[in-house]
Amino acid sequence: MFENFETHRISVPGATIHARTGGQGEPLLLLHGFPQTHAMWHRLGPALARDHRVVVADLRGYGNSTAHSEEFSFRAMAADMVAVMRHLGHESFDVVAHDRGARTAHRMTLDFPDAVRSVALLDILPTPTVWELMDDWLATRYYHWLFLAQPAPMPQRLISAEPLTFLHAALGGLGGTPGSLDSFDPEALAAYEAAAQNPSVVAAWCADYAAAAGVDREHDDADRGTSRNLPALLLWGSNGVVGAQTDPLEAWRPWLPRITGRAVPTGHFMVEERPDEVLAEIQEHLAAAARD
Repeated sequence: MFENFETHRISVPGATIHARTGGQGEPLLLLHGFPQTHAMWHRLGPALARDHRVVVADLRGYGNSTAHSEEFSFRAMAADMVAVMRHLGHESFDVVAHDRGARTAHRMTLDFPDAVRSVALLDILPTPTVWELMDDWLATRYYHWLFLAQPAPMPQRLISAEPLTFLHAALGGLGGTPGSLDSFDPEALAAYEAAAQNPSVVAAWCADYAAAAGVDREHDDADRGTSRNLPALLLWGSNGVVGAQTDPLEAWRPWLPRITGRAVPTGHFMVEERPDEVLAEIQEHLAAAARD
């Protein structure tokens, strides 16, 4: 994966971030989500590197990145990625991100508005909206939001007893074909499996979701009414959860008033389920943002 990309280990306050870079052009940061790693971009990263300087990174504590503190708020993860991009010589850049990475990207637009030129968010609602909608229907599908946020060490110990069972349930449960792992490239899946068997990664998952149930809500509540007038794309899976209870574009508009987008015929893991369709949407968005 990522042929002709260079590998980096970049120290930032509280973490060491694993990243890969490739291509030439305007800088573009790609971020993954739970329970994945930067390997989810193995198809789109090289394609986007044909006309961008692509940076793919593992979030703090995920994949091959390591955490040196117990701070796992999206504010901390956003600061990590801005520091990474600055280390690589990019003061401003576009961001395309999925799941937890997309929440990190949104926090970047709030905390570092001069750094983010445009943002593409894949299959998420605003974090406050998720909590506002959290009823019995959503809780059975987003059970990991509640389970991973429980006090340590209970969730960590339970997951680490059967890490692949938990990982495969998470991947298969949110995909477009329930229970199937067929959308995942074997090499990428092996990367996710290796990460899931690392207790420090599992601890990072739990700390991430505990922050989402606590300090992230405080940060988001403090920023209600704050919007960013930048080009923004939202894609969500028509077979998934994001569009089932609300209009995703309307949910995002108070935060990102210029947001556009649509549903694609996938579950949650759209980058791997329909890579060509998602790539085309991202390329169109980036081209339009460059003209903005």
